[in-house]
Parts: sequence; structure tokens; C-alpha cells
Amino acid sequence: MRKLPFAALFLLAACPEQVGQQCPAHAVSIGQYTLNFAGTHPTGECAAKQADGGTAVLVLDNGGTRGATVCLGSGPDGGPQLQLVVAGKGERPSDLLADGGFHFGGHSDAVPGTPCGCAVAIDETFDGFLKTTPDGPIALQPDGGLPHITGLTGSLTDTLSADAGTTGCLCALPCPVTYAITGTRF
Repeated sequence: MRKLPFAALFLLAACPEQVGQQCPAHAVSIGQYTLNFAGTHPTGECAAKQADGGTAVLVLDNGGTRGATVCLGSGPDGGPQLQLVVAGKGERPSDLLADGGFHFGGHSDAVPGTPCGCAVAIDETFDGFLKTTPDGPIALQPDGGLPHITGLTGSLTDTLSADAGTTGCLCALPCPVTYAITGTRF
């Protein structure tokens, strides 16, 4: 199986970084991080059929890096809410889970010009945990803030799909493109 060296994978990753992303109103930055993307290969991962009959996986083993800002504010229920701000991707909210975990999600409507050869929609999830040094519990401090967050770790899955009745796709949709992500403070 080959790897697709398509520039079109821009659909699966953010645009070039912008240092100093702004947090949304009523939220404060808890840090800026370099997110490192390492491709993983789950069963059923996205692969495009090639003219020679072979396939090429869409995930890149080295998916590069992106800059991101993590912000802390209050959610609609008054509980702590994180915001992940990545250039070209906007803001993604997640409740701050009791164990320091998060679940960011997003959706992009179908766009043409993909390695799959058809219009593809992307449903994205980024699940993981905030990290402290030394490792310890992540809990709100008496002042409403968090302990010093040194990084984050998680898994990002883009589930690619096409509208019913779409023809000519080179990929067996729906299928996942998955990255292990580690984030270090910069």
C-alpha cells in the first residue's frame, strides 16, 4: 500500500499557523501549543484506489505540526469550557472533563477536489487530555484557573463521507483518517 503525497490533504489539516490566536470573548488563554500529528493506521482507514489497481492511504505518517491556542472560559451551563483555536479551523468548544479530558468536534460540508476524487464531508473529533508537569490531577484552582498546563495528548479522527448517491469516489466511504497528537507548549 502506498502513501498519497497529495497537497489536497489540506482538507484534513489546518492552514498555516498564526502565533497568538485570540481566545473568544469571556475566555482566557491557558497556553499556546505546537501540535504534532503522527498518522495511525486503524482497520478500514481511508485509502484511494489507484489506476494500477493498488491503493494509497490518505493519512501521512508524519502529519507535520500546527500551532494552537487553548482557552478556558465558562460553558453555557456555567461549568468550565475549553476552546481550541487553530488557524483556518476557528474555535472548537469542549467541556473540561473531570479527569482533565476534552472532546472537541467539528464538521465540514462536502467539498470537491479531494484525493477521493469526489466531494467529501469531514466530521472531526479530537479526544484527549491536558498534561501537567509533574503529572497530576487537572482541577479548577480557587481562583477559577487551572494548574500550569504543559501540553496535551490525544487522537484526532476525521471521518470522511459523501452524500448518498455520490458516484465516482476512489475511496470506500465512510472511512477514517486518524492521527495521534501530542502538544507541547511554546
